[in-house]
Parts: sequence; structure tokens; C-alpha cells
Amino acid sequence: MLKRKANNALFLVLLSLSISILVLSPIKGQVNAIDSAKHYIKIAKDNWHNDLQKSHDAAKIAYQLIPKLDNKETIADAFAQYGVSFYTRLEYDSAITYYKKAVSTIKDTEVNNYRFISYLCSALEKKGQYKEVFDIIKKELETTEGNVVEQYGLLLIKLSSAIEIGFTEDAISITDQIEEIIPKLNTETNLDEFLKLKGKYYQLIASFQKSDSIFNQLIIYYDSTNNKMDKAESLLFLAQNAMEVSRYKESSRYLIQSQSIYDSLNYEYGIANINLHTGTLLSWMQRYNEASNYIFKALKVFEKNNNLNEIQKSYYELGWIFYSLEMENRAKKYLNQSLEIAREIQNYQYLGNDHNALGSLYTDLEEYDSAIFYFDSSIYYQKITKSIKGISAAKFNKAVVLEKLGKDEKALELYKESYKVDLKLKNYTGLIEGEWVLGEYFMKKNQLDSALYYFNLGEKHAIELGEKYFLLKIYQAQAKLNDKVKNFELQASYLEKALKTQKELSEENKTLELATLETTYDLKNKEKELALLNLQKENNEQTIALNQKTIQSQRNTLILLAAGIFLLLIISYIIFRYLKVRTRTNHQLRELNNEIQEKQEEIMAQSEELKEANDQVHELNQFLEKRVKERTLALEDALSELDHFFYRASHDFRGPLTTLMGLVGISKSYQLSEEASDLFNQVNLTVKKLDTMVKKLQAVSFLGDFQNLKSPQEINLKNEIDLIANEVIKNKSDKAINYNYELNINTAVEAVFFYPVILNICLSNLIENSFIFNYSSKIKILINAKVEENQLILSVKDNGVGISEDVQKEIYSMFKRTSQTSTGNGLGLYIVKKAIDILNGQIQLESETGNGSTFTLKFPLSNINHDSNRSNDKVLLSQKELG
Repeated sequence: MLKRKANNALFLVLLSLSISILVLSPIKGQVNAIDSAKHYIKIAKDNWHNDLQKSHDAAKIAYQLIPKLDNKETIADAFAQYGVSFYTRLEYDSAITYYKKAVSTIKDTEVNNYRFISYLCSALEKKGQYKEVFDIIKKELETTEGNVVEQYGLLLIKLSSAIEIGFTEDAISITDQIEEIIPKLNTETNLDEFLKLKGKYYQLIASFQKSDSIFNQLIIYYDSTNNKMDKAESLLFLAQNAMEVSRYKESSRYLIQSQSIYDSLNYEYGIANINLHTGTLLSWMQRYNEASNYIFKALKVFEKNNNLNEIQKSYYELGWIFYSLEMENRAKKYLNQSLEIAREIQNYQYLGNDHNALGSLYTDLEEYDSAIFYFDSSIYYQKITKSIKGISAAKFNKAVVLEKLGKDEKALELYKESYKVDLKLKNYTGLIEGEWVLGEYFMKKNQLDSALYYFNLGEKHAIELGEKYFLLKIYQAQAKLNDKVKNFELQASYLEKALKTQKELSEENKTLELATLETTYDLKNKEKELALLNLQKENNEQTIALNQKTIQSQRNTLILLAAGIFLLLIISYIIFRYLKVRTRTNHQLRELNNEIQEKQEEIMAQSEELKEANDQVHELNQFLEKRVKERTLALEDALSELDHFFYRASHDFRGPLTTLMGLVGISKSYQLSEEASDLFNQVNLTVKKLDTMVKKLQAVSFLGDFQNLKSPQEINLKNEIDLIANEVIKNKSDKAINYNYELNINTAVEAVFFYPVILNICLSNLIENSFIFNYSSKIKILINAKVEENQLILSVKDNGVGISEDVQKEIYSMFKRTSQTSTGNGLGLYIVKKAIDILNGQIQLESETGNGSTFTLKFPLSNINHDSNRSNDKVLLSQKELG
């Protein structure tokens, strides 16, 4: 008795060790996969701003590890980084797909969701889908009360979109909310993104000095962290600021620095943005042809990737260029296209800009009512964005129209408002133009003191800036003013200054013309010298040609003589060789004839031997055919016996397995220790896995003897499929796994005369695979059944991991698994294919990695005998056991 107890104890210890090894092995594999995925995710995150290729490679490896992972946060991170790889290649639709998978994976967990939402919203912004961004953030903020870190991240996304489309009031409100949250954040929270958005906000409202200060500060920070991408973006913002206040050289320098970084990163979107702003700068410098080339180059990239916001900016700049070139129709076309997109994405900043440009266009066309309408619309939108520079430009342009219509007081009011803005922004070119216009206005009104005041200011600023074009206009205006006050001495002085300035402008042009004339004169002298040299050269060439002809004639004679001698030698040698070869050939021919006669005699003898050998082979073939038939019959008998043995063996296995499962069930009624209870649960899971394997082996045995066992019946498809599906789900749930699933069954026909066992085998294995190969948070299975063209058509569709094209041809092989991490036994699809082949049916697969699979089974019904309704014990048993 003691010995028996000891043996039992030893058995339990060994069993525990075996189960531990089986259970812990996959867990260890999962842990290693998680560590590896986290490693590559970190590499990707750390290098997006300085080494794109390295990040692309790491993100792809992390994504490929997803099927091996069971940690939702790591899976979401892998999806997100893979999405970033598409984002940086400007493939925004693909990026959005993977960002949404990341968000879906992390949903209903306690992990902070805002970083995955930020990825998604960034891609949506690039496609101009700002409304969708606001809707997402609003919904997310409603669920994050108390979580300041997540609120901070979500508000940053919202602020970015608000600034991009000019929602200034919203931007102010969001900024206030963020600044209230910042003191509550962890000290390690990075605030550089918020600082960058504040810099963009100050740029929007034309506070360029504040904006410059922030971006210069950020560049120092990005240099210290080797963040090339954000540094290039900050340099681009500085270039825009410099451009807005006419610091063109400074703007050009920033653009060159930014482009150098984007080129090193090979970031196509950044390079396209540089081309757009370079074109804008050249347009402001009145180099319109070069400007349009750069903008069209940028537009090609933006249109390819559907960057709506950037497309409408490009159209706006092209509108101004063609307006400046007095090509009104093309200007109107591009400005209207820009306006249409700005309305679509609700970009208030460019709605204001587009209306201002169209107003200027209609002013030149002398359609003043339309011009005023567009200027008023521009002022309305610019007030929403609080862009004082945009408001100033629209008001100045409107004032020009009002003055043309005789509404001088209103025009003066708008001129002064615009002038104050240029003064505040230190936009000196705008100031000089404003001072000249105001001086002209007051002089027309005979308010000569005011006119003199503005002309003097304009003169001072123009001299400081070296702006001779407006300086000339101001001198001419001052001469005209002094003529009105009869101050002829001062008039003469200003006329002299105007003449001098005009002379300087003229001299600058003359300098260019003189340089051209000098170059032309030098060129003509050079051409004369060259003509003389050419004439001398021609004489020399003629002399040389005569000498060459004489030499060539002598050379040709020598060559012909040498060739004749050489040819004679060759002919002599050929004749000698021919005679020698002919003699030797005749001798060889005689020997060859003798050999041929001998060979003919040998062939005749071999022919007799081959005839005898052929007769022997024929007799041997007949003998072998007889032996093959005998062996085939014996093999068929052996296979039949093997199928029978296979069936009986699998049946006999089920008896002990059923007993063992019963004993495990009985154990649950006893008060056992926690370790013993866990052990019995593990034994129960192992026994059920073995029981599932035995059932599948029984199915293989049954299909092997199907011709003798088939028994079709009238089947209620809806009920039968429902029973099969519920049985599979019950068996899967018994493995201590709680599945979140959605099962839909659609049957277009109520009943069909078919084989219940075949239906059970095919559907149960396909449904089981839909559970095994599925990592979705909710498993979705759709089963359709219909009868068309005398065929029963079944389809099973799921949202699982899918099957890649390179392994789809191998999945029907016995014990074939599509991956090392598969928990299946490799028999399911083999059994389904075998069942289909028995009934001469077809199986079709539609699948894509990551997007689920659809198996479609087609069974012909024409060969099923409705009278064959015989009962068979083995068949009934098989149905019961297989079910």
C-alpha cells in the first residue's frame, strides 16, 4: 500500500513537471517576443526625427511580431509605428488604417490613448479633415476627466488644428486650458510641442518678433537633442516670419538651411514645403517665372498625396503670380480653386487671403462692387483669425477702391488703420507705400501740412531702406506740393532730387545696358579678329590639304603595291595548303570507308541481339503488369484494414479519455488544495486537446471509408449550422477562455438533402480556425448558406489575422501550420479539403494578412441519391462523435 502511494506521488510530480514545461514554454516565447517588439518600437520612436530609414526598418520588424504578442499596449505601439512609416512616405490612407488599429487595440484599457489619437489626427490634418479631428478630440476629452496627462495631449492636437485653419478664438481658449493644466503635469513632461504651437499662433496673428523668439529658442533645444525634423520645421517658420516683414535675404538663408536638413532625411513632404515657400519668396521679389516653377514642383507632390491644405496654399500663390503677370483668367482660376478647398476644409486664414486676392483682381478689372464684396469678406475672415497683417492688407486695398469711388473719408480711415499695422509690424516697405499714398491723399484734399508730414516720413524711410522706386514718387509728389504753396525754390530742390533719383535708377539700367553694349562691342572686335584668323587658317588648311593629297596619293600607291604582294603570298599559301589538305583528306577518306564497312557489320550483329532483347523485355513487362495488379489489390486491402484499425484505435482512445474527463469532473466536487485544483484543471485542458485531436483523426478515418458509409438526410440548414457553431464555441469556452464574439448565420434556403457529417466536419473546423487565428478584441464570424445551380454553397467569413498569399497553396496539407505560433494541430483544413474532394466539390479562399479570411465551399447536389436513406451504426456513431 505504501509503495503504491509512493508511485502515485512520483507520477503526480512528473505530471506536474511535464504540464509546467508545456504551459511555460509558450509563455517564455511570448515574453521574448514582447521584449523584442518593445526594442524595435523604441528604435523606431527614437529615430523618426533623424534617421527615417532606420525607423522604417525597425517599425516593420515590430509589426511582423504582432501575431506573437499578447500585450495590448505593445501591439498598439507596433501598429502605430508601422503607421508612422507610411505617414513619413506620405501614404496617409495606409497610415490612418494602422493608427485606427492601434486606437481600437488599446480601447477599453487603462493605457493612455491620446498618443495614438495624436498619430491619427496628424494624418487626418494632412488630408485636410479638420472637422473629423475636432469631433474625435471632443469625444475623447469627455472620457478623460481627471487624467491631466491625456487632457494635455488631446488639447495639443486640438490647438494644432485650430491654428492651422485660423480658428484664433478657439486657439486662445485652448491655450488658456493648457496653461492651467501645465502646473499639474509631471516635471518630466516635454513642453516643446506646446511652445512650437505658441510660435505658430504668434505667426498667425502677425506677432512675428514673439514667434521668432520662440523658434530660435526651440532650435537650440532641437540641436541639443539631435531632432533634425523639428529643427527643419522651425527654420521654415522663421523663413515665413522674415518673408512677412520683407527680410528676404534672411528668409532665403533660413529656407536653404531647412532644405539641407530635409534633403539629408529624404523627407518628400518637407522638401515640397520648402519648394512652396521658396516660390512664395521669389514671387514677393517679383521673380515670377522662377517662383511658378518652384510652386508647380511642390503642387505635384501635394496633389499626389492629397494634402488639401497645402494644395490650396499652392493655388493661392499661383493666383497672385498670374495676377502680377496680368493674366487675369488664370489668376481667377487658381484663386477660385484655392477658395473652394479653403471652404471645404474650413481654413479661415486662407478664406481671408483668397478673398483679398480676388478683390485686388476685380479692382484692376474696374469691377468695384465685386472688389468691395471680396475685401469685406476678407476682413470678416481675417478678424476671425485675428491676423492684423491680413486685416491691414484688405483694408488698404478696399481704401484704394473707395477713393476711386469718391468715398474719401472712409478711404482715409482705412488707410490710417493699415498704416498703424505696418508701423506696429515694422513692415518698412508697406510703411513707405502707405506714407506716399497718404501724402497723395492729403495733397489732393489740400491738407498740405498733413501731406508734407507723410511725404517727409516716406522720404526718410525710403532713404534708410534704399527704396528708390517709392523715393522717386515721393520726390515728385513733394515737388508738386511745393508748386501748390508757391515755394519754387524748394520745388526746384525736390525736382532736382527726383531728377537725381531718376538718374540713379536710369544709371543702374544704363549700367546694365552699357555693360551689354561693351560686351557686344568686344564681341564684334573678337569676331573680326576671329574672321581674319579663320581666313589665315583656311589658307593654311588649303596648303596642308594639297600636301596631304600628294602624300596620300603616294601612300595609296605604296599601300596598293604592298596589298598586291601580300595578296599574292596569301593565294600561294592557300593553294599550297589546299593541295596538302586534299592529299591528306583522300587518305583519311579511304580509311573512313573501311571503318564504315566494319561498323555496318557490327550494327547488323547488334540489331539481331536487340531483337532478342526486345522479346525478353516484352515478356518481362507482361510479368510486371501482373505483379503490379496483385500488389495493388493487396495494398487496397491493407489500406482498408488500416482505415478500420485507425477508426477502432481512435474509438478506443476516446473511452479512456472520456473516463479521464469524468474523473476530472468528479474531482471538482471534492475540497482540494489550490495546487491540486490547478493541476486537475491543467490535466483537463490537456485531455480535451487530445480529445479534439482524436475526433479529427476519426473524421479522417470516416472520410477514408466514406463510399461505404455515406447516408444523406433532409437537413434544416439554419438549425444544423446553429448547433454546429454553438458546439464549437462551447468546446472553445471550456478551455478557460472567455471569447468576445459576434456570430451571424444567414440561410437563403430552409432545408437541403445532404450529408450531416460532411456539413459538421467542414463548418466545425472552419469556425474553430476563426477563433484560433484571431487577435481582434471582438471576434466576428459570418456564415452564409444558399443553393444555386444545384449546388450547396457555404461561406465562412471572419476578421482574423488572415493568410498570406505565399502559404495559401500549402494550407490544405496534413499537419501544415501557417506559423510557428499557431495553436492548431494542422488537421482542420486538411479534413475540410478531403471532405470536399470526396463529393467533387470546390473550396475557394479570399484572404489578406491582417484583414481576415473567407472560405467558400461548393458541393454539387446532383449526385446525391435521395433514396439512399439507409442506416448504419458506424455512420451514426461517427456523427455523434464528430459532433
